[in-house]
Amino acid sequence: IHLKWRTVVSSLKLDQSMAGLPSGIFIANNLVGFLQGTIMQGHYDPFVQGLVAQVFARGSVGFEVLAGQFGLLTLTPATLLGVILPLVTGFYLLLSLLEDTGYLPRIAALTDRSLTAMGLNGRAVIPLILGLGCVTMGTLTTRILGSRRERFIATTLMAVAVPCSAQLGIVAALMATTQPIYTVAYFIILLAVFVALGTALNKLVPGESTSLFIDLPTLRWPRLDNVARKTGIKVWNFMREVAVFFVGGTLFLGLLKVTGALDFIIRAARPLVSGWLGLPPQTATAFVMGLIRRDFGAAGFFSMHLSGPQLLVAMVTITLFVPCMASALVVLKERGWRYLAGLFASSLGFAFLLGGIVHQVLRLFGGMR
Repeated sequence: IHLKWRTVVSSLKLDQSMAGLPSGIFIANNLVGFLQGTIMQGHYDPFVQGLVAQVFARGSVGFEVLAGQFGLLTLTPATLLGVILPLVTGFYLLLSLLEDTGYLPRIAALTDRSLTAMGLNGRAVIPLILGLGCVTMGTLTTRILGSRRERFIATTLMAVAVPCSAQLGIVAALMATTQPIYTVAYFIILLAVFVALGTALNKLVPGESTSLFIDLPTLRWPRLDNVARKTGIKVWNFMREVAVFFVGGTLFLGLLKVTGALDFIIRAARPLVSGWLGLPPQTATAFVMGLIRRDFGAAGFFSMHLSGPQLLVAMVTITLFVPCMASALVVLKERGWRYLAGLFASSLGFAFLLGGIVHQVLRLFGGMR
């Protein structure tokens, strides 16, 4: 399954206009594709698997935990070095450039009024925009917000209603194969969820948000030495802190795999997927793979030949689904395990609830049978 998903993702010719950020165009597609696909998957993984196979037989528990689909020595370095490192570097590079030019405060000032209704101020536009590149980066950026309440709201919005650039590109490619009405409906639903969720959180989350008080400095050309120094320090500190969480998450997934619990979860989800969402039973595998990476889950629907209504239901559900492993581990690091547990339970329930409602509405109007 893992190799199949990687092959599907790497073979897609995505609409680059959907990835307007530098992290979406160059880093998330080209650099990540080269580092993870060519270097890690093409050369590093076979080398490590060959070494581990000299100690543990292929297919054994030891081999699967160390070098299997979710191996400590394969998936962890591939994710950290092939995905997270270039994305985080791109984020901090962009942020450092904006800081050094003096343009960052102007972006915050322009969007302050529209974000006030959601309990945020203009500073929140930075993590929200970068969340479109990678929710992992966006969650990290919530550190610039002035209160715990604002960080709570912004993290929840990104984890639930903001698709990353890789997932958004795959969704766009999938929806392009069906009638435009379903594409329009997808973005309307997503925007409505974003606004409704932000407004509700503003009413329900206790505490007070901070106001936006910033100076607007003079615009200037960035100093490359400042940008390089700030980028290097921040990337090093982040990678050092987050590596432990990735090791723990990979070990957990590996244990689920070798004990058969992962296959059990897939089988248990099939009745819900088929009955409530009206999707083929095999789509349950795509949702489970979405736990690893959001784009893996979305890419799984390419080989299933779904109709337009089914694609709408599937894309709405997978977009509102729980954060991928990388984002979840960063959320754990930033917000704590109680927040992560609540986020998983609420986003999982809400995703399937709304997906089922969309299915029932389509059936009511004869669009899905």
